[in-house]
Amino acid sequence: MGIDRPRELPWQELVLGGTAVAVLLGLHLLPDSGGVDPVYELLSEYPLRSVVVGVPYTLALLSANTAVVLLGVAMVRQGLLRGWLTTTLLAVWCLSLLGLTVFLKDPVGSAGTWYGTAHKLCTVANFVSLPALCALLWRRFRTVSGWRGNARRVGVLAALSMVCAVPFAAAFLRYGGQLRATGTVLGLIERCIVVLDIATIVTLAAWSRAMAAARDKRRFDHEVI
Repeated sequence: MGIDRPRELPWQELVLGGTAVAVLLGLHLLPDSGGVDPVYELLSEYPLRSVVVGVPYTLALLSANTAVVLLGVAMVRQGLLRGWLTTTLLAVWCLSLLGLTVFLKDPVGSAGTWYGTAHKLCTVANFVSLPALCALLWRRFRTVSGWRGNARRVGVLAALSMVCAVPFAAAFLRYGGQLRATGTVLGLIERCIVVLDIATIVTLAAWSRAMAAARDKRRFDHEVI
């Protein structure tokens, strides 16, 4: 019938994303979590520890970013991301993740640097942009028949992410690398945000594919009629 159906599974994105998640989990399973305290210290400490843990961490971020870029292109084509605002918010998330890969955080006790400041700004942008995208999609689809459940799920994920991201951003911008000295458990909060981000990306990708399948079914029904 000439209908462009989506692939059965986005294998390329699954491999890239799955590899990134596996590497990050593997770093936490190393003795002493690779030298980074998962409760008090941030993930961005890994590149500052050693090449052994820094290189896999950096490659994991690049792999995850590539997977989300590919999924984002599919979301635009399949109709979930409509208009410049939703596309821009996902682009900000991807660019800020790339910024976290390029600009390292300042080592604890060191003088502030421009790249350390860039790292802070990328962190805040990364933690805020995806919940903002989900909130926008929730608002757009919350009353649309067939998509209310999907809208509700991303809305809940956005709310949970913001509950974690707001105090994280406030403390991170204020204390920077002195988090352990303040007793702030931002390492644990950051890891919760990362888990929520992964759940959000998976949920958005599944929603996008369902939207594409529904569109193709309408086309098929129309051609049959």
